[in-house]
Amino acid sequence: MVFLWMLILIGALLAYVVLDGYDLGIGTLTLLERDPARNRSRLDLVGNVWDGNESWLILLAMGLWGGFPAAYATALPGLYLPLCLMLGGLIFRGFAIEMTLHRPGFDPIWGRLFGIGSLVTAFAQGVVFGGLISGVSVTNESFVGHTWDFLGNGYALLTGCATVLLYTWAGAAQLRAKLGGDASGVTSRRLRQHTVAIALAAVVSAALLPVATSARLSLAGVDRWLPFGYGVLLAASGLWTVYRRADRRPYQVGFFAAAAVQAGGMLALLCLYFPQLVPPSVTIYSAAASRLTLLFLIIMIGLIGPATVAYGIYSHWVFRNKPVATRAPDPGEARTRNGASPALELKGSN
Repeated sequence: MVFLWMLILIGALLAYVVLDGYDLGIGTLTLLERDPARNRSRLDLVGNVWDGNESWLILLAMGLWGGFPAAYATALPGLYLPLCLMLGGLIFRGFAIEMTLHRPGFDPIWGRLFGIGSLVTAFAQGVVFGGLISGVSVTNESFVGHTWDFLGNGYALLTGCATVLLYTWAGAAQLRAKLGGDASGVTSRRLRQHTVAIALAAVVSAALLPVATSARLSLAGVDRWLPFGYGVLLAASGLWTVYRRADRRPYQVGFFAAAAVQAGGMLALLCLYFPQLVPPSVTIYSAAASRLTLLFLIIMIGLIGPATVAYGIYSHWVFRNKPVATRAPDPGEARTRNGASPALELKGSN
């Protein structure tokens, strides 16, 4: 039952990284784009699905708190600062989306807050991950460190930057999938360069991992090294697919390949760290709640999980062809017949 609940939480984590990862990446990319029409298109892509995507984060947090309370209590004191930074980024980002979504054009102030909130959230999530595996001091399954220990040897900052890079890469792939090459502002050359950067970041992070973490890393036994190999192969295949098909249709292949990279990387890390939750001594077995609590949680996720999945599928399906702005309104244009300012020209996205 403990293992089953862990698999459920891993599924929620993967769903969050794939779904909210790309819309955080799209938000971050607006900071690099000067064309307000393209930025408006990007905001429209995110605006109607971001809240559903973030529901997986809530499910993950509550599932960890209910199913593995000891791990939650041990890790939280050492990660308060990046977690608060992440929550602040999510709040400002959501507020900026709602303040901009139902207005024409791309507001320069709220639009920048949307991009900054996305960037801060992505970076903070990477820092939380890096801090968890390298900067949380644990003795006898209890936190014994200090507030700033998560910075430790700097590995958390590296994973923070790598997470921003990963999310923007996934966001770029989704932009090409939804808007095509020209309207997205993401060229095949830029996507290939981004793919190479992701591959280098993955290699550097993996090479530094053994010296950065206090965890007991192990690939002993076929039940570890075989799925680890599959994970690495899946991630490498996804990277190669995005690189090779950057200028080929259908562009949707690139986004699914990026999701495969994220899934493969998560599988490889799971094989290395299992069964540790907060390295080196807090495991899924020592941190698990009672059997009755886990049974209750599994029953509840059986009711809530399908509804969450159905809502996500429905929202993405409904807005699959949502109109997006193709140009910003020109204040100097002639006014429309009724005297109102000209509206944005709209085009359905694929």
